[in-house]
Amino acid sequence: MEQKITIPENWDIPASISDRIVEVLGTQRCLEAEGHLILILHKIPTTDSARRDLRMFWRSPDGTWTSNGLGTGIRALQRHVTEYNERALQLEEKEDSATSAEDFLQIRREVSPIYRSAQHMSATITRAYEMCPDDRGLLICRNLASTVVRTAELLKEDATHGLDFFMAKQAESQALAAHRLNLIAVIFFPILAFAAIFGMNLDHGFEHETPLLFWMVVVIGIVTGVVMKSLIFKAKRAISDEKEKGDEE
Repeated sequence: MEQKITIPENWDIPASISDRIVEVLGTQRCLEAEGHLILILHKIPTTDSARRDLRMFWRSPDGTWTSNGLGTGIRALQRHVTEYNERALQLEEKEDSATSAEDFLQIRREVSPIYRSAQHMSATITRAYEMCPDDRGLLICRNLASTVVRTAELLKEDATHGLDFFMAKQAESQALAAHRLNLIAVIFFPILAFAAIFGMNLDHGFEHETPLLFWMVVVIGIVTGVVMKSLIFKAKRAISDEKEKGDEE
């Protein structure tokens, strides 16, 4: 369930604002009347919960700020925005060390709700600054909120590109493996076709030999298969290394 909006009892705000605040959380927004300014913002969302928790910030007509959870002064609002910025920077570091499609997918899942919430937060603070253009603290918060939105947007794009790259790389590997299987089929299909039509019951002199010869042939076949597999994977690894070097250059 979402957190319901309750105005702190010690906040002396006019009825023209309190009557406009409904109990349901809703979107992030700012309300202004008679020199009072109320900001209703969301805490940083998480991927494992659909719950949205709020923070409220009140600017009185004399320019003093207070909040319902981060203390007093404009620094309370700055701390709220800074939490978003620090979380975005943490995900940026996580994206720099991502090495798999699962890593990029997880980053995109985490940054998407933060990006959406940061957009609404930035729009709300920008609107509040338009109502109070002389408040320098609001200007700082507005600029920092815009930075958070830009960081989250770039991070979301980079995570998407990284995920697309790994998916394309996997598709390329699968296509290469299918091509090799097709080559093997092309080489051995005629032999298998002739064997199926004419049979292979030919006198070759090994019919009366010891069973040890049969097992020697089986072992030789297994060893040959293992060697071929090693050579194929070694060639594949060499191709991948060359592509990665080319991308870095």
